[in-house]
Amino acid sequence: MEKLSVELLNTLKSLKQEDFEQFKWFLKQDNILEGQKGIPQDDLERAERWQTVDLMVCKYKGPGAKLVAINILQEIGNNDLVERLKRFSEEPKDLNTQHLRFVSEGLGEKEAELEKLREFAVDMTLDPDTAHPDLVLSSDGKQVYDTNETKDLPVTSKRFDKCSSVLGKEAFSSGKLYFEVQVEGKTDWTIGVASESINRKGEIKLSPDNGFWTIWLRNKVYEALACPTVVLPLKSRLQRVGVFVDYDKELVSFYNVDTADLLYSYKKCCFKKKLLLYLNTSSNNKGQNSAPMIITPVVHKINKAELRSVKEFAVEVTMDPDTAHPELILSEDWKQVHHEDEKKDIPDNPQRFNDCVNVLGKQGFAHKRFYFEVQVKGKTDWTLGVATESIDRKGEIKLQPESGFWTIYLRNGEEYEAFDKPIVRLPIRSNPQRVGVFVDYDGGLVSFYNVDTADLLYSFTGCCFAERLLPFFSPCTNVGGTNSAPLIITPVSVFD
Repeated sequence: MEKLSVELLNTLKSLKQEDFEQFKWFLKQDNILEGQKGIPQDDLERAERWQTVDLMVCKYKGPGAKLVAINILQEIGNNDLVERLKRFSEEPKDLNTQHLRFVSEGLGEKEAELEKLREFAVDMTLDPDTAHPDLVLSSDGKQVYDTNETKDLPVTSKRFDKCSSVLGKEAFSSGKLYFEVQVEGKTDWTIGVASESINRKGEIKLSPDNGFWTIWLRNKVYEALACPTVVLPLKSRLQRVGVFVDYDKELVSFYNVDTADLLYSYKKCCFKKKLLLYLNTSSNNKGQNSAPMIITPVVHKINKAELRSVKEFAVEVTMDPDTAHPELILSEDWKQVHHEDEKKDIPDNPQRFNDCVNVLGKQGFAHKRFYFEVQVKGKTDWTLGVATESIDRKGEIKLQPESGFWTIYLRNGEEYEAFDKPIVRLPIRSNPQRVGVFVDYDGGLVSFYNVDTADLLYSFTGCCFAERLLPFFSPCTNVGGTNSAPLIITPVSVFD
């Protein structure tokens, strides 16, 4: 503990005064360490660096203080200090604690080990500028399949011209990362990572010497394309492949996601350039291999169990047309809403929003737990949450708990934040397509979930509710059509 305190103090001493003040601001925030409240503002206000270390170690019990420091340093962009803290011990103790948690929840040793790696999940998309002309990519960049029909595309240095391959958009040159790819229904495929500088023209030999670390399925045989190739003895046919990379330790590992079996590991890899996701669909073979390869959301088993438990409180929710701003269009079943620029001629009653493009739920809830889900797919801007029945609905409105609103939002297609005080930026590893909203009225809790990954996005805690709560929706303006997709209240399934 003393060594950790000294290391933390040396870390804080390395921060500029402005960065140190920002560091203390983050320490005040709840959930900077998942499930933990922040350090009280009064304690931190005049705390020197050594006093801040004492507060952290006392609050988060040693290894937790190290993890908190790493999280905050990443937020404020001090990556050199992050790496120094990570190297402080051979293995962070909190990972061992988490491992025990996984096992205690009923996961086996293999599953627990894979769950640890899944904590490094990153959001991957495919780069259409690299795709062979026979390949078709989905609009979200998550799926690819081969058509055997060559499209007339520009010939560029980035594009594969012979092999039915495609690279990821995101490049990595340090740290750890993990992603999963669905290969269900395919008879031939290749998955792995490749150096940014690989050859993309003509016939390509997939080997580590050429900058490829991959496994494949060919002629019903699974192999790792090492030198020489290694046949992989599988107990069952692969449906999803997990890929883990530790760039600094020169490691690439492949997993059977459904059984948690380690398939193969490349060790002592020589990474000289940035790494990219690499997929090869192979020919569709007259339709026999036409199934797509799909980059799938990484769903943590523990998170999924927690989300399933709150889904038990699902309630029927519809939107109240009498509260909808005149430029909002509701579906006949009051389950969908989108914005149009033309304002309808409808009565301006006391319940209706007249300036902000909002609408409330028709059902109110008090002294109970409740949960509902909303599809946000295709939108660049939205706001969701709950509000008290007596909120102000006229003119400009401040969406904050003091005004009776507990909400999160997306702006500009990438900025996720919680309307807390102060506003909290949300670190999102995978853009939500559906958002779950859970309220424990008597417990003073409002939580938001990414339904597809089961990630907890944010929780308002210690809320004081004195009246009925109503679901709150804002599709935001359509921004010239780029944000015209509707918000949709969707059915809740505990089996997702």
